Amino acid sequence: MLDRVIYELNHVGGPAGDLDASLEFYAGLGAEVVDRLFMTGSRVHRVHLQLATGLVELLHSEEPAPDATFGLDHVGFMTDELDADYARLIGLGYAELTPPRVAGSGQGRLAFLSDPNGVRIELLQRTEEFRVPPIRSGPVRRLAFIALPAPDFEAAAEFYGTHLRLNRDPSDHSVFRIGDDAVKLLESPPAATTPVNHLGLATTTARPDAHDPDGNRLTFVPSQ
Repeated sequence: MLDRVIYELNHVGGPAGDLDASLEFYAGLGAEVVDRLFMTGSRVHRVHLQLATGLVELLHSEEPAPDATFGLDHVGFMTDELDADYARLIGLGYAELTPPRVAGSGQGRLAFLSDPNGVRIELLQRTEEFRVPPIRSGPVRRLAFIALPAPDFEAAAEFYGTHLRLNRDPSDHSVFRIGDDAVKLLESPPAATTPVNHLGLATTTARPDAHDPDGNRLTFVPSQ
């Protein structure tokens, strides 16, 4: 019997310190809010932004801990079989962070585990669909890739390629794709203040790198 297969790279996300500043920053790149709710139990505002073709999840706590850090810190994947996929990956030796449970939003269920280099991976099972057709109102044509630190490159390649079943890009073996979305593994990542190293954005013209209000680095690549 074949293993269950994760079918979508759903979002990149993390805690935001100043939600209004982040929304203003991404709106300047043409992003639009496609989902917003307040989780009363944790007092966290959850916002999904669509930036061209990809989803960015911002989580803003009204009562952050004194030692709270901010910035993109996980990648979320969709599955039709959360328990089976989670058990399979934990059985392969990947670190368990949060076992399957009902999401704080009440929308489906989720679980967290760690990739071989400590990147937090969220598995999601829900019926809600927040993504809309590509948004072309700004300079960004698509979210080209999510760049992740991978000092142990071969272990990361096995995780994303063999076990998550993403497709390795034949023109760039550091890139693993699922549908229109991709992760890029960085064996020697540049310095970063956030767990997700940076986002690669395809744009109509060349632009200098930028940082959002939480220190997330964005790199811009000219694209046709």
